[in-house]
Amino acid sequence: MSARWIVPALAGCILLFLVAPVVSVAVSSFSGGPIFVFPPAHFTLAWYGRIPSEYFSALLVSLEVGIGATGVAVIVGVPAGLALVRGYLPFSRALNSFCLTPLMIPTLVIGVAALQFANVIYDVFKLSLMESVLGLVLAHSAFTVPFVIRAVIAGQAQFDHDIEDAALSLGATPVRTFFTVTLPALAPSIASGAILAFLVSFDDVPVALFLGGGSATTLPVQIFNGTQFDLSPAILALSAIVSGGVLLSIAISGKIFGLDKFLGTGHT
Repeated sequence: MSARWIVPALAGCILLFLVAPVVSVAVSSFSGGPIFVFPPAHFTLAWYGRIPSEYFSALLVSLEVGIGATGVAVIVGVPAGLALVRGYLPFSRALNSFCLTPLMIPTLVIGVAALQFANVIYDVFKLSLMESVLGLVLAHSAFTVPFVIRAVIAGQAQFDHDIEDAALSLGATPVRTFFTVTLPALAPSIASGAILAFLVSFDDVPVALFLGGGSATTLPVQIFNGTQFDLSPAILALSAIVSGGVLLSIAISGKIFGLDKFLGTGHT
């Protein structure tokens, strides 16, 4: 094999390794048998109509938590990212590292810390964050905010400050310049950070295990509990639907927000 084919071949093997589990789940969801079999002996769509209702309830909880945590991440992360790059803050490097440390901390540790925080809040204010969407949103915000901060910092590296100076010189106020010039220019980076934040929140299991439960059970936790006793094709069908929805949302977001350009994959 020629040396110039080694890198593409290696990249293809890595891509196949990453995609193979998703493909196997999607194919197995059409299995005509009552148990997980790959490849299926024959195909059917029956399992898509047999998904238990509790999984759809858990899906709604995951969407609520993901949207809430993403909203908090954007509201906190955008000004924080702007301040870290543009603000004359003392110990800015230390603050930058501190804001990004949740990216390096295992979510299991964050889950334990969130549980302790919830206990302290209950002892002091008699407000229970356990088994509540609010508690999950606050806990997920701890590790979703850094994704938006990181994206905003990266977006400002490609930001042309001359357009802000031009707007100010033409009579625009700083506030109007921020909302009509700065934010639209940073929209692709903010959108990419928000999407990553939502996906990480949606996929979380450890934190949801500590704080969730009851009516606040998320979909990953519901699937985790369900697969311990019965890995039926109905769960695989639900997993295929979720995977397809995630891929579709990323594709749509790329068209709307121009994420391909932000990631450097767009055509010029």
